Amino acid sequence: MSIPLHLVTGFLGSGKTSFLTHYLKKAGAGQHIAIIQNEFSPVNIDGRQFTRHGEYNVLEINNGSVFCVCLLGSFVGSLLKFIEKYNPDLLLMETSGLSDTIGVGQIFQSKELAGKVYLDHVWCIVDAKHFDKVPALKLRLDHQLRSADTIILNKVDLVENTDELMEQIRTINPFARIMKGTFGQISLDTQKKALNLFPSDQNEALGRPDVGSYVIRSNQPINREKLTAFFDRFKTDCMRCKGYVKMNDGNTLMMQGVMGDLNTEPIRDYSGNTEFVIIGHFRKDENLQVVFDEYCKA
Repeated sequence: MSIPLHLVTGFLGSGKTSFLTHYLKKAGAGQHIAIIQNEFSPVNIDGRQFTRHGEYNVLEINNGSVFCVCLLGSFVGSLLKFIEKYNPDLLLMETSGLSDTIGVGQIFQSKELAGKVYLDHVWCIVDAKHFDKVPALKLRLDHQLRSADTIILNKVDLVENTDELMEQIRTINPFARIMKGTFGQISLDTQKKALNLFPSDQNEALGRPDVGSYVIRSNQPINREKLTAFFDRFKTDCMRCKGYVKMNDGNTLMMQGVMGDLNTEPIRDYSGNTEFVIIGHFRKDENLQVVFDEYCKA
């Protein structure tokens, strides 16, 4: 029996994991749901919250492997083993914020997955505050929007007016349903079905974007002033950061950053050391791990 798959797309920091968490709480009752998370970086920070309590089976595809054609066979093989082992009622795939939805969608038309997995719905999460801040990646964003059945205009509480942005989105995809939300939360009473088709003759899939992804790890605590100074140094180059930072006061902060905005909050159920992902356009001759270590020592 073919398993329905929901694809959750959207740019870096738009709120995909928040939406996924909301979806699982509101629409996941009585279903055996398995989750696929594709990260651009070598580690998956978000996946931990789904595996921590053992409630969901999670297949992690890290380091952007779904971007690379040479690794698609490996991904398909891993997915086949995953669904054979867990036999879920529904698959939810959260793609990397830098993924090209056209390329990802075409994977599920492969002969190996025929009759086993079908694309049932595509969600695209849009950051209402930061939508126009990365013009160099506009084509990638357009692909994400064009492929969507439902577009969620998220973070509407952070902007005064969304009329112009709504018109932009409707121009790119006049067929999708557009819903407004905050913290990834919307009504899940009804939803449109996907066309189950990504025509290869109409859109050429994009390759891996020219963006750097770095994992910073440290067992040295840092004070808040130095942490702020570190991110101020890279503010103009950083598109997205997320993870955990061990502070010198004994607390650990959960960190979420999008463009120039950085938000932190204390977290109680994390006992590890500092580990966070930072994504953006950085100088190739500058080692961000070394720089962070210097701030910890200062």
